[in-house]
Amino acid sequence: MTPDAVPDPPVRPASTVILVRPGADSLHVLMVRRGGDAPFMGNARVFPGGTVCGADRGPAAAAAVRWSGPPDELPWRAAALRELAEEAGVLLTDPPGVEPEAGSDLFSAVLRSGAVLDADRLVYLSNWVTPKGPPRRYDTRFYVAAADDVAGVLADDREVFDARWVSPDEALALGESGEWEVELPTRKHLEVLSKFHSPQAVLDYAETQRPVGRIEPRVLVAHDGSWKVVLPGEPGYEEALR
Repeated sequence: MTPDAVPDPPVRPASTVILVRPGADSLHVLMVRRGGDAPFMGNARVFPGGTVCGADRGPAAAAAVRWSGPPDELPWRAAALRELAEEAGVLLTDPPGVEPEAGSDLFSAVLRSGAVLDADRLVYLSNWVTPKGPPRRYDTRFYVAAADDVAGVLADDREVFDARWVSPDEALALGESGEWEVELPTRKHLEVLSKFHSPQAVLDYAETQRPVGRIEPRVLVAHDGSWKVVLPGEPGYEEALR
């Protein structure tokens, strides 16, 4: 993330899934590493996710994704489920155990299997918008889901690598030591997750976040050219790029 980027790029809708499960002694969360040549957050450790695309708004997604809430939110949830499947090999389906053919369109393959992707399992937690400055900006909805029936994970080894379960405290420590690259939104979510010890506690907390607030960090540039990202309420926020 740099502040010397294309002025005012379009803000793209995106979805991210924070998948949680019980660990041996604490909550565990699924994280992946973005490729080093990724145009956004290269090499960063993140939760699976990506941009909402045309397929997420299409008829196949509408038929393959079960969502009992407002229709205008379905594309965000469809994108979350699709990205989780594509990047980490995890399909949240009802019934579970669906294995679509390699290279097939996910929504069509799920429909052919007689299952549905279960968007009702996703609990909307937060909404973060990339600050002005970077050449790519995203309006990202973060969802949490319990992974009680997930047998395994497998990174696609194209967009993301090294899919693994890790405790929030361990991920934070790896970021603090410099061994992992952990960007601000990911770190803030890990800090929240570190307060809980079970998936249900996380889901219960997410349900209390209504209405979900929109968090818009800003880039604060100093006189010497150095910069930092500041959050609403932090010193310098009102003077930062907006």
